[in-house]
Amino acid sequence: MIALIRCIKSDFYKLGHTSIPWIHLLIPLAGALIFLLYYHTTSKNSITDIEGYLEVLAIAFPLLIGLISGIVIEKEEQAGGFQVMLCTSKSKCTMYLSKLILLLLLGTFSIALAVGVFALGFHVLPYLFYLKAGVALIIGNIFLYILHVFISIQFGKGASTGLGVAGSLISALMLTGLGDYIWYFVPWAWSVRFCHRMFEKLNSPAFSAEIVLDIQKGLFVMLFAICIAFAISLFWFKKWEGRKSYE
Repeated sequence: MIALIRCIKSDFYKLGHTSIPWIHLLIPLAGALIFLLYYHTTSKNSITDIEGYLEVLAIAFPLLIGLISGIVIEKEEQAGGFQVMLCTSKSKCTMYLSKLILLLLLGTFSIALAVGVFALGFHVLPYLFYLKAGVALIIGNIFLYILHVFISIQFGKGASTGLGVAGSLISALMLTGLGDYIWYFVPWAWSVRFCHRMFEKLNSPAFSAEIVLDIQKGLFVMLFAICIAFAISLFWFKKWEGRKSYE
């Protein structure tokens, strides 16, 4: 545990002189302020406006996850062709976990900032609702971070970014009728669908029990997938010896 904490601190220090911390600060802050300005000048402070903002946030994150994961792993590659990660055999999984936790912490900060600033400026619903929505966005992205760390290490930043673009498109598509019956099994749909179902529960109290069961089904599938993906990724990285170009 101490070694892991040291690795995370080291990774944060490495990123301190890059644009990545600023990206996680400025993009969510700018997004929240732009939506607040737009809503305060054109809308009637409706619940639909909040739903629209959170869904846009959920749709944008797959792309951001793909891009940021690719950049972080690319910097590790540029520092010596993954030699730091590969040569520390006693703590190989620790190095992998450090990168994953770093990305999850940065993503959590961005979501908290984006939702928190918007909640302060658009206090139509209780803060508890915004908190639940923020948690839904965070846990809905965990699988994507695991996936994109793998893609970035194995195939590079281009592949991770390309998958991120496709993921955002899939996420938007899952809001249509096409996603009604398959969203449980589509990782890019989890965040946006959890938020969507929360608003359906709010707007349709008569169907509350049915919606809660639907959310619980999605949560079960998602948590199961996260556990399996995490275990497989650890096993894979422990055996990984570098890309073919380095062998």
